[in-house]
Amino acid sequence: MVLEQPHDDATLARAEDATRYRFQDRSLLSRALTHPSVSSESTVAFDYERLEFLGDAILGMVVVEEIYRRFPELSEGDMTKLKIHLVSGGSLVEAAERLGLAELIALGESERGTGTRGLRSALENAYEAIVGAIYLDGGLDPVRAFIIETLGPRMSPDANEQLELEHPKSRLQEIVQADGRFAEYRIVSEEGPPHARTFTAEVLVGDRVMGSGTGATKKEAEMCAAREALSRVSAG
Repeated sequence: MVLEQPHDDATLARAEDATRYRFQDRSLLSRALTHPSVSSESTVAFDYERLEFLGDAILGMVVVEEIYRRFPELSEGDMTKLKIHLVSGGSLVEAAERLGLAELIALGESERGTGTRGLRSALENAYEAIVGAIYLDGGLDPVRAFIIETLGPRMSPDANEQLELEHPKSRLQEIVQADGRFAEYRIVSEEGPPHARTFTAEVLVGDRVMGSGTGATKKEAEMCAAREALSRVSAG
């Protein structure tokens, strides 16, 4: 089906309600909520990629400024860790889900079959694109208000420690991904009878083993390995 306009007025009104911002130019909002698969499969001549590029830069600036103002006691290293946490894919996806963007993003047929992974990527990109759209439409003040309202609940000096305790694998991935690397896990041993197994896992960053851990399940072993890797990353 050829789409002439990816969003109707009612959908854009819902998006404005979600972002708590009224656009002077609603085409910017529609663009921010249009996945590239739509423009490649229809006569729609735009998508969110350029706005996402702009929004990424603005997001980083606003977050760093807010951290600087809000937490004067943090060192440069701790400021960097908190910034990475706040602008990570997980943070942006969570914020986008709370805003209800999953129901508002226009997707092409090819993208609708990608499942959860494809949707998470679209949510992250759409959040950054909305940041860019609000900035172009209204300037820095409204976009700062949007970012602080949506990411503010995660903006805490103890966010790093809490995330390391509850979600060590996610936290490790955020840190290494900032350098373009990825954490990979492997189970290196299984011991004990079937009803009382003990698993040992290792986490690798590149070709280097950064941590190991044991647990009663593979997941538990991987989490212990991630915590050990985090302690090494923090010490370094």
